[in-house]
Amino acid sequence: MVRIPPSVPPKVPGTPPPPPEGEGKPKKIGDQPAPPSKGAPEELYRLDSQGIAARLAAYAREAGPSMADIVAMAIRETGILNPQAAMEEINKRIQEEINKTLEDIKENKELMEEAEAWESFANLLESKVSEEQIIGFLNLIGSAVKGISR
Repeated sequence: MVRIPPSVPPKVPGTPPPPPEGEGKPKKIGDQPAPPSKGAPEELYRLDSQGIAARLAAYAREAGPSMADIVAMAIRETGILNPQAAMEEINKRIQEEINKTLEDIKENKELMEEAEAWESFANLLESKVSEEQIIGFLNLIGSAVKGISR
């Protein structure tokens, strides 16, 4: 009688070895917090998945009207039923309003002199002060403005 060895599948290079017994169970996603990355606030990582979803929903709600709402408003204001034409008309109206406001500002000599003074102040800062000092100065001005507005 001839003995035939049991069939063993060949090992394919590049495939990971099977996990040891007991470790093959998939872990739940919410078991461990995501590693922090640059740019995101630390308190965001302290939330679980439901907390993050709730915060994102709140941000989306605060973001304002959706594109469909904007198009509907444009159609109501212009009376044009074609959405693209209504948006173009609204854009044209807004651009005309911006141009009119810019002309009013240019005609106001006092505002133009103030703008020129700020521009010369910015040039002075750029030529005499380092970037870190400028950032510190702007932060100081920002905190002073916040203190006044309280």
